[in-house]
Order: sequence, then structure tokens, then C-alpha cells
Amino acid sequence: MTNPEVREWYKQQVDRIPSMNEVWVSEGIGVEERAKRAWLMRHEARLLARQMMEDPRQVEELRNRDLEKYGNRDGPSFEYVVRQATELGLKDDKIYAAIIEGSFITNADVNRRFKIE
Repeated sequence: MTNPEVREWYKQQVDRIPSMNEVWVSEGIGVEERAKRAWLMRHEARLLARQMMEDPRQVEELRNRDLEKYGNRDGPSFEYVVRQATELGLKDDKIYAAIIEGSFITNADVNRRFKIE
């Protein structure tokens, strides 16, 4: 797969998170656990996408971007996104709801770089 094809695959995985969240809500799963699951789905898709990319230089660029932005070459940790939401003034379940909402929004700059809408 070309790197743009991998990015499209990644976006498709991330786009599944809202429907999965609906399933988890219907199963009675609490918001904190749903946030952890949503974060994990995205995180695992990120790591797998990078394994599938054909251009190792672009993988390294993404990993360096994540290191600079999140302090972790593999993207934000769950603790990082909790801390970020807390720093925005969110509390309690609103922290986890924000994590769920953010979990299916991909980076527009990266999408444009790979020519993905």
C-alpha cells in the first residue's frame, strides 16, 4: 500500500469509533471505559498504519512529530489526553466525553500531506 492508501485506511479505522461508541453505550459501558476503548482503537490503528507505510522516512517524520507534540514517538498516551482535557478545565465525565469526541478527528494537516480529504 502507498502511504496515502495507508492514511485512508487509518481514517477508515478512526471513522469506526463513533459507531463503536454507540454499541458500547447500548451495552451500558461507562464513559471512562468507552474513552479508554476509543483511545486504544485509534492508538492501535496509528501503530499498525505506520507498520504498513512503504516510506520509512515518512514514518520517521510522523514519529518525530509525535515526539515533539506529545512527548511520545507513538502518539499521545491515554494519560496525556486525560491531562490535556483537564488542563482545558474539564472535569469528571466531561474529560472522558471529550476524549471520545477527539478520538475520531484526524489531523487535517497530515491528511492534506497524504492527499486525503
